[in-house]
Amino acid sequence: MTRVRASILLLVSAVLAAFPSVAQAQAPMTVQTAGGEVTIVADRFEQAGPDNLLVATGNVEVTRGSARLLADRIEINRATGDATAYGRVIFYDGDDRLTGQRIDYNIKTGTGVVYQGEAHAPPYYRVLGERMERIGDSVYRVRRGVFTTCEDDVPTWSFRLGSATADMEDLVYGTNASFWVKGLPVIPFFPFFAAAIRRDRQSGFLAPQLGSSSRKGLFAEIPFYWVISDSQDATLRFDTYQKLGFGGAAEYRYVLSQEQRGALAGSFVYENFKNGAVRGYGSAKHEWQIAPGLALHADLSGVSDDLVLREYTSELKQRSVQRAESNLFLTKTWTNWNFVSRVFWYQDLTIDRPVELQRVPELTLQGMRQPLPGLPGFLYQVDTSAVNFLRDVGSEGVRLDLHPVLSRPIPLAGYMTVTPFVGGRATAYSKTVTGTHNPLAGGPPVEDTKDEPRVRELLEFGADGESRASRVYALDGWGGLSAMLHSIEPRVHYIRIVGNNFYSLPLWTDQIDRIPEANWFEYSVTNRLRGKTVSSDGAEAARLDLARLVLAHAYDFEARRFGNLAGDLTLQPSSMLSLHADASYNVEGEGLQAYTADTTVTIPRVTAVAGLRYNRQQPVSNPYFVQVPGTFNPGAGVPDASSVHFLQGALSVEVWRNLTLKVNTNWDLRTDTFVESRFGLDFKFDCWALSVAFVKRSRDIATGQTADDELRFSLHLLGLGNVLSTKTGTSGLDSGPRYK
Repeated sequence: MTRVRASILLLVSAVLAAFPSVAQAQAPMTVQTAGGEVTIVADRFEQAGPDNLLVATGNVEVTRGSARLLADRIEINRATGDATAYGRVIFYDGDDRLTGQRIDYNIKTGTGVVYQGEAHAPPYYRVLGERMERIGDSVYRVRRGVFTTCEDDVPTWSFRLGSATADMEDLVYGTNASFWVKGLPVIPFFPFFAAAIRRDRQSGFLAPQLGSSSRKGLFAEIPFYWVISDSQDATLRFDTYQKLGFGGAAEYRYVLSQEQRGALAGSFVYENFKNGAVRGYGSAKHEWQIAPGLALHADLSGVSDDLVLREYTSELKQRSVQRAESNLFLTKTWTNWNFVSRVFWYQDLTIDRPVELQRVPELTLQGMRQPLPGLPGFLYQVDTSAVNFLRDVGSEGVRLDLHPVLSRPIPLAGYMTVTPFVGGRATAYSKTVTGTHNPLAGGPPVEDTKDEPRVRELLEFGADGESRASRVYALDGWGGLSAMLHSIEPRVHYIRIVGNNFYSLPLWTDQIDRIPEANWFEYSVTNRLRGKTVSSDGAEAARLDLARLVLAHAYDFEARRFGNLAGDLTLQPSSMLSLHADASYNVEGEGLQAYTADTTVTIPRVTAVAGLRYNRQQPVSNPYFVQVPGTFNPGAGVPDASSVHFLQGALSVEVWRNLTLKVNTNWDLRTDTFVESRFGLDFKFDCWALSVAFVKRSRDIATGQTADDELRFSLHLLGLGNVLSTKTGTSGLDSGPRYK
């Protein structure tokens, strides 16, 4: 038996000696190749052949620099640096990951080929190909490739490319492209495709937006994103319309420094197929913090004509804009003073005649209430302004205004504080109004003036009184609160204004020019509820404003009538509910004059917002001395004309995880007209989302245009933004096109 065992051992030894040398892996092996040193870990190594071929099998890992290759079997030619990997092949190229059935890789040049490969770039990009040739760090030439951000084996959506170049740090582009949903070619062919891989900003064409409109016909909007530098970029867009002509849009954004930034934007349409008109709108914004306390702000906008926003924008807020305003501010702030230099220019979009009243410039110096030197306990405040008004039709000129006020707070045994005050106001005008006339061309009355300065002199005096009483209630954790503070704050305000030259003054701005002789008494009470949350050990409790109710009333001794009863309510008992409402009620028999109400309800899967506006009379500017605006009663001289009665509502319901329904309405209750209603739904999935919206609009009474309804849908692909957006106009031929 011993001889038999010895014979078997000799036979095995002879057979092993006939094969190349085999070694069991005990530790990582460093191997010198033509491309430099590589580190190899494997279950076993085998040296074979005269060409210095190293074969590693079993959980093989080859590392050189940031590149790492894993496979079941890897063959490395030390002389040439060629490596071939088989089995479960994974190649890590920096942050990118490639998988395939086989990889040919040259350690010396860093190039190689992946067969039936798949590359992953964070956070979610995938590039697949029948053959993927590595031509540089994270750069591949792909044959018969697929680009997607979906993880399923058969992607929910993908772009298939005949040939492509994939730079996993930049972008993917190729030719002979098609767009597929699962196994269905939705767009069978387009000649060229490019998409940025958005780990950083990248220049390139964004997916075009295509559509059809009854007014524009077929149209295409082709955007291009341009990375100018680390601190500048721009989006450019070329538009073409079958029935109108062509147009475009651009937005340029820049950051010059930590203190300076801004943006320029514009859009235009050349209606060469219609009437040859060029129409558009634009804006410019710039912010510059020149020094601590010194800043420059510019917010400029302009339009080519009064109707361009109404016809070429989609949102009701933009469509209903009544003026295009431009403001240029230079501000300087100190501890107790604030200086503002302003140029204000606007275009009135509601009237053809050039009646705009421009302010070039407007200089304002405002002082905070502060101690008066030399008189302990006394406070003073000074507001002054100088404005140069310009206009084509109507009165214009220069106005100077100086308004100092001196006050002295007097505490009364800790129960109340009374603050008497006295002030003066001098307002100088470069023009005197001699009358008004109605223009033959129509429009509002125009003031007639003469070049004779006029000064209005006012004296004001009065007193303010205020008090506060409060009590704390222990809640012991009820509703998540440990305690609640209830405070009552009564307040009274009396002011008397007398003076000279109240009449024959230009009416340029209501707050300064429409100051009447006044004898005004106003009183109010404020109720507040504040809560303190329950806190754990070491954590600070939060303090919440749960509710605030203000009730106010007034009596106008000068006009011998009561003011309106005003109320203002704010409720926010929890994060699920917030409510704000205010109302003004005439106690002399005229009833409810105005109210607003805004409510937001947020519960799991549902968000609802409702806003109601009502104003019985035409808008009236309140005098500056009215502290609660709803208390002012303008009297019987104001037309009773139901100027505003409007309801706005929005509802969003997440029916289930992938479907959200949305409704938004704007209802003019005065005319019983739904000005605009939007109905939409959003399908959301892991790598794509589909939004569908129908916009129903009423006929435009101001312009006479027919109802302009829209049906639009947009397909959002993860990592690509809106690659497809189609809008179908459902209105008549006179409806306006839309810019999104």
